Amino acid sequence: PHLDMPLSQVSQAVARFRRGETVYYVGLRSSTMMLEYGQRGVVHCDPEGECYDVLFDGHSRIVRFGHDDDWPLSELCRAPPPVLLAGRFTVGETLYYTGDSEVFPCGDELQHGCRGRVLGPDNDYVLADFKGDDEGYCIRMGFEGCSNSLHVPPEELSHDDPLAGTALRRARDKIRARREKEAEVLAPLAAAFSMLIGPDGRIANERVQSMVEGIRPMLDNLDKEAQAKRREAEARRQQLAEELIAEEEGRPP
Repeated sequence: PHLDMPLSQVSQAVARFRRGETVYYVGLRSSTMMLEYGQRGVVHCDPEGECYDVLFDGHSRIVRFGHDDDWPLSELCRAPPPVLLAGRFTVGETLYYTGDSEVFPCGDELQHGCRGRVLGPDNDYVLADFKGDDEGYCIRMGFEGCSNSLHVPPEELSHDDPLAGTALRRARDKIRARREKEAEVLAPLAAAFSMLIGPDGRIANERVQSMVEGIRPMLDNLDKEAQAKRREAEARRQQLAEELIAEEEGRPP
């Protein structure tokens, strides 16, 4: 496997789009705009230089492509991207890494048995307009614990968990469950913050107070839960101390 190179760094001759033309997003999954690989959009207005405004299905906000490296033109294409990728895998599937563990210069560590999600084909497959044989192509994957997407050969991916039933899998599942719980707690905060952003992309000050009042009950509840856990832990420590003293004195706890 190797780290993903942003499509903006890949040499590609980008054809000009026209107003009203249908295009498809072939970039990485975007959490900020909630864009998925293969999502359809329409060029919203005539181009300004090399920039194109695109309105995607299910969205009310326009995305400007070609203005900076965040939204390069190379992440748009005219043809619907392939549903079936190399190895006969599809976008969104959960797969397991069956190759050797590897550490990358950025600090990401891909471990044997790591679970991931199929994000799409690799850049070369995109640039080839999805034609030809799948042989030699990789799959773009997003793995748990990795901040970057990775290009992985399909022969190093499987639907079957190579660590199923092992203590290592149980430990990783506990970590994943904790992270999912943390994400669940933070989701309302992220949603509330997004409501503060106006159409011009700036924070609307008049909405700040409303957001604070809206999340106050959740924050109060989290504080109560934390206090209850601290009391529970203190009671448990006191109980253990009493049991140790009783054991040293030779009397039943």
